[in-house]
Amino acid sequence: MALVPTLTIKDSTTFSDEINFSVTDSLTTGTPSQGLTKATITTADNQELVDEATSGVFYFYAKNTDSTNFVILQTTASQQYARLSPGEFCFFPINDGAGLEARADTASIILEYAYWAKG
Repeated sequence: MALVPTLTIKDSTTFSDEINFSVTDSLTTGTPSQGLTKATITTADNQELVDEATSGVFYFYAKNTDSTNFVILQTTASQQYARLSPGEFCFFPINDGAGLEARADTASIILEYAYWAKG
């Protein structure tokens, strides 16, 4: 199976020179994987999305669909990967055996996510 992510970055206001580039890759994937899922993430506890006991490296996508609150993405050992503000998204690899958890900061949010095992 192949996953084809594309990242496009455009910025004409931050620097004196305009930034405008796009990078595309073809990533080989396998199992296990998790199709696009929406989960309620609460403030009560860290919610595991990728089990740390599952070996292998994973590609992970997430989007915070909330319009007000942020969410923390971290390893199961509480090492933070990201803080997604309302409407923000991310795509990154997860280290082997590190797992991934999410925790809402102020109020419950809906997190859209998916992951693919690196093939």
